[in-house]
Amino acid sequence: MKSEKIDYLLEKYWDCETSVEEEKELQAFFLGGDVPAQFQQYIPLFSCIRDEQSVKLSDSFNERFKNILEGKQRERYVTIRVFKPLLRFAVSVLLIIGMGVSFYFISKQDNRSHFVETFEDPNAAMQHATFALEKLSYALRKTEAASMETIHFIDELDINWAALDSLNKINLSEMDRVKRRD
Repeated sequence: MKSEKIDYLLEKYWDCETSVEEEKELQAFFLGGDVPAQFQQYIPLFSCIRDEQSVKLSDSFNERFKNILEGKQRERYVTIRVFKPLLRFAVSVLLIIGMGVSFYFISKQDNRSHFVETFEDPNAAMQHATFALEKLSYALRKTEAASMETIHFIDELDINWAALDSLNKINLSEMDRVKRRD
């Protein structure tokens, strides 16, 4: 067979466009024995295809397969038939128990607002609020006193604020000079 025809058939084969006769023709060519060197790489493919096509089932396969299917079908039918009412009952019981547990936890859930009045006696509530506000006021007064002490301490330090301010002006003027040079 000419190599052009083999190239053409292989191209059709890779594109899945060959007919059964063309595939048989390719198999016959590659299994014939006198294959050119350029097509040697395809020989294992077509020999594997031939080997797979030659596999046959044993004569007793159909009988064994039917026996297996019939045996499993009977067992499955009996199993389902016996347990079907029991499964329905079990699912119903589980559903009822699940709903009961859900309703129990929903009813026990604390749905009250967190910012409700917790005192039944208004005077006790007023005493607690007054106590809390006094503590807050004391803390603020302490903080204010500490701040005032710090300010007085800084004032008592003999700091020359004008000198500090002039240093700041010197630094700013030096920075301006550096910026102008750049």
